[in-house]
Amino acid sequence: MLRNYFIIAWRNITRSKIYTAINVLSLALGITACLVIYLIAHYEFGFDTFHPDGKRIYRIVSSGQEENGIKHAWTTVSPAVPAAIREEISGIEKLVTLYDFKAEISIPNEDKTSKKFESRLDGGYITTVLTEPSYFDIFKYEWLVGDSITSLKDPFKVVLTESRARLYFGSLGLEKILGKEIVYDDSLRASVSGIVKDWHENTDFPLTDFISISTIRNSFLKNAILLDSWNCCNSIHPTVFVKLEQGTTPAKIDSQFDGFIERRKSLLVSLGSKFSMHLQPLTDIHFTSDFNRDDGILHMDGDSFRKAHLPTLYGLMGGTLFILVIAIVNFINLSTALSIRRAKEIGIRKVLGSARKSISIQFLIETFIQAFIAVCLSILLVKPVLSAFSSYMPNGLKFEMLNTSTLLFILLLTVVTSLLAGFYPAKVLSSYLPVLSLKGNGSNGNNNKEYLRKGLIVFQFTISLIFITGAIVIVNQIHFMQRELSFTNGKVISLWGGEIDKAKILADKIRQVAGVTKVALQGFPPLGMARAIRVMRTKGKYENYVGVSMKTGNEDFIPLYDMKFLAGRNLRPSDSLKEFVINRSYSKVMGFKKPEEALGQMIFLDVKAFPVVGVVEDFHEGSFHEPIRPMVIANDPQDENKIVFKMDRIEGKEANLQSILSVVEKQWKQVYADRPFNYSLLDDDIAWLYEKEEREAKLANAIMMITIFISCIGVFGLSMFSAQVRTREIGIRKVLGATVSNIVAMLSGEFMLLILLAILISSPIAWYIMSNWLQDFAYHIEIRWWVFVVSGFAAMGIALITVSFQSVKAALTNPVDSLRSE
Repeated sequence: MLRNYFIIAWRNITRSKIYTAINVLSLALGITACLVIYLIAHYEFGFDTFHPDGKRIYRIVSSGQEENGIKHAWTTVSPAVPAAIREEISGIEKLVTLYDFKAEISIPNEDKTSKKFESRLDGGYITTVLTEPSYFDIFKYEWLVGDSITSLKDPFKVVLTESRARLYFGSLGLEKILGKEIVYDDSLRASVSGIVKDWHENTDFPLTDFISISTIRNSFLKNAILLDSWNCCNSIHPTVFVKLEQGTTPAKIDSQFDGFIERRKSLLVSLGSKFSMHLQPLTDIHFTSDFNRDDGILHMDGDSFRKAHLPTLYGLMGGTLFILVIAIVNFINLSTALSIRRAKEIGIRKVLGSARKSISIQFLIETFIQAFIAVCLSILLVKPVLSAFSSYMPNGLKFEMLNTSTLLFILLLTVVTSLLAGFYPAKVLSSYLPVLSLKGNGSNGNNNKEYLRKGLIVFQFTISLIFITGAIVIVNQIHFMQRELSFTNGKVISLWGGEIDKAKILADKIRQVAGVTKVALQGFPPLGMARAIRVMRTKGKYENYVGVSMKTGNEDFIPLYDMKFLAGRNLRPSDSLKEFVINRSYSKVMGFKKPEEALGQMIFLDVKAFPVVGVVEDFHEGSFHEPIRPMVIANDPQDENKIVFKMDRIEGKEANLQSILSVVEKQWKQVYADRPFNYSLLDDDIAWLYEKEEREAKLANAIMMITIFISCIGVFGLSMFSAQVRTREIGIRKVLGATVSNIVAMLSGEFMLLILLAILISSPIAWYIMSNWLQDFAYHIEIRWWVFVVSGFAAMGIALITVSFQSVKAALTNPVDSLRSE
């Protein structure tokens, strides 16, 4: 019996090749999208889930709020906090402190030369840390040489991962690597005391060099890392992990932090008031992107490693679900429409004794076969899709067909799709009455099915229109940000130099390069990933402490970036910090309505006061999600070890970047013979500020195109079926004088009315969704009426082109061919 079901199902499928192709293609696109997003979600949610007792491991994070309402969150704590927590907070089984150590690494050779290495992985991740033996009690490793108790007990000891040991010492036996010397930052010499096996699972902590924390007090690092400091903003700060005792909840620890902070109010110095600390679960770290870097510098996310954006991930999952639903809607629409063709077949089956159940099974098997073909096609499409969107995929993402979880998901997807797509058509077809079916009329509920088909078409295009509107709004917001960030003409290149004296020499050499128009020395660029935040005291109309973004650059800094002066003058050449130029926002914080009123006012940095000599117009130094903060620009030569130069556009063209860079590289090698030539473009820093939005725009465009395509091939199938069913009606109308345009309007008009209804439904929904999306920006566009008009016309135009093909074909048919059998 089962064999007979499959034979009949295959015959029916092959009889309607075009409609089967439409159903299989739309289902394949929906299933492919689901499979790709499943792979991404499975990968992202799998970070750091492999640690034994991982549910008891937490990171201590801190936060604060300034008087002006700006909030901050740090992934670190004050250097003196870990020791105090060990003494006062109960419920903690183990605690470990880690300090990132960005160092140049060299391995001495016997011939007195040395091999150079970076303390970063590809992508800029810092992998060298100063830490305690307790690190290996919280995070478990397999020890190849050495042990967790003694390897980091003494100063100037380092534990390496196996891959790092091989990188440094090649194929030398692991036992022989013990005792070998590694030099960090030219003068910190550590000997290898242990080697551990690398983690091969997904982790946000691919650390490779573990230096004993006692090295800090016994080396030059004690001048940079103030281990007894309670200041949370101005020094290098530790990341702290804890492993809780069995039965201890995070809430219990968090409640103890309140009293801990209260007892040290006078010691804990932070950016603003309302300082607090709390525990963050280990598995949440991968999805955290709203932390400030804890050394006083604002970075992209506060951690060294790539983060997944959870709202975007959920948005992708939701978008994928809609794609699958639209594909299933197509299947249901075409299946119920084609039911008229099979009315007599069902009537004969019932007269011959077929039960409703067996007919339902027959149609479910047909659906299963089509879904199975779609799944096979989607499996073939997954790798090309991953390759096409590789820039949006996390590194390490792979499609392994034979992976158990992947196979189970594919099986579940096949079954669920078959049931959702096949249940309603099977229910409808099996309900036909034999008497009516044998007359070719089908069931007596054709009107209800017609309403269902129309409703599903409206649903499809409503979803498509929401994505069209969303894509337009996102693109306009990106264009708005690009326009606001374009405060300089020409291409600006930054070189990460070293010693200040050498930076000045190189700057003078670059000034002589043809095509370079301006050169300056700077600390951080005016916008991008990194910002130095300093607490400053003002004495304007209102005296207060403010977290201020501090930019350093020489007298050429402001002119190079084309900053607009509102009042006062530029910074003057100086051998030390003597004066400030501020932005408009800072003058407002000081209580002045006019920028010129701020001139001559004193701003205190630490205990020294500096006069305001100029005010520049506000510009965005960070993401548009945050308001423009108070800023000072100062000429502080001791911090200006980076060179920036500019190439202006000439007659609408730019100077040749690569030719100028090749000359600059030669100059670089003359000054920094032992350093690799590295540079960055200001355009890249600007692009970073709206990188997430561009990614969202491209993903929204991809989902939009897929939903429109699936909706259109569904409408194409329905219009083709409608034209076939009404062939005789069209012939009679043409005999009675109807023109081709009359026939096209008749066949297309119904679909246009449905899309018009979809426009009316989708517009308020899209407005609500995108208004909420824009609220996440401190500066954003307003959604105008024309956005909905454009998206509506786009949908109607696409649908009209789709439907018109069949409508024109039907209208041009000779009425003799359609009426000869009457």
